[in-house]
Amino acid sequence: MESRGPLAASPGLLLLLLLPLPPHGHQVRALRSLSTQRIQDPPAVHLSSGSGQEPITIMTFDFTKIRKTSSSFELRTWDPEGVIFYGDTNPQEDWFVLGLRDGRPEIQMHNHLAQLTVGAGPRLDDGKWHQVEVKVLGDSLRLSVDGEEVLCLRQVSGPLGSKVQPVVRIALGGLLFPVSSLRLPLVPTLDGCLRRENWLDQQAQTSVSALTSSLRSCAAESQPGTFFPPGTRAEFSLQDIPQPHAEPWAFSLDLGLQLAAGSGHLLALGTPENPPWLSLQLQDQERLLRPPFAW
Repeated sequence: MESRGPLAASPGLLLLLLLPLPPHGHQVRALRSLSTQRIQDPPAVHLSSGSGQEPITIMTFDFTKIRKTSSSFELRTWDPEGVIFYGDTNPQEDWFVLGLRDGRPEIQMHNHLAQLTVGAGPRLDDGKWHQVEVKVLGDSLRLSVDGEEVLCLRQVSGPLGSKVQPVVRIALGGLLFPVSSLRLPLVPTLDGCLRRENWLDQQAQTSVSALTSSLRSCAAESQPGTFFPPGTRAEFSLQDIPQPHAEPWAFSLDLGLQLAAGSGHLLALGTPENPPWLSLQLQDQERLLRPPFAW
């Protein structure tokens, strides 16, 4: 895409786009051999702060200095729903969200040319690393997954207009407006990891701030599981459990728990009508528990 001074493409958030994917064939092997000579990639970052819709990081860019309208990253998750990243130049008039719903990529966007919600592509909630690309070419926005284009939206970008020193914001793992402002409701918190990120033009970046520390680290290997942010709960129905013919009877629960960080209250069991009658606390960090409980 040619650069013509300060980019004439808008909406500004549509600059949340990717660096082109590597070429195929022997050129890929050449690039990989070069990559082994570079400093090791920084560790993957976990997208959930554990506090709800709040992002883990916010980056700002000077729109007038951006020369590359592309962003890229690799994603790994077992979670079927949540926000990967949010971008805007104005949270009321010009915003963009890339997330997952039922494990598949979903784009929600709102600007003076397009107001839409659309999903496309393969399921990404399989615990494997997937490369994701979002870029703008002319008036079109394109989404690619693992090197294959899965979505092309046309006539969704136009002239920026007369804005003085516009600022583009990118937020990872959360939103910068209420969930109710989304076009289609979505649970923001995504239990997933990002690595090898390239966000817009780094020379145009003006600030980066980590709002919260992630409650989880991204291990080299990933296993199926569920991340529960503090204050959340799971409910189980006991109606289908066969009733015992004699007392006493036992209910067995097998837990595989990994404490993400810190100490404190780990587990409480009870019913909506009664306060918790079993409580488990853990003081050690990064300790794996696999106890059987019966009562």
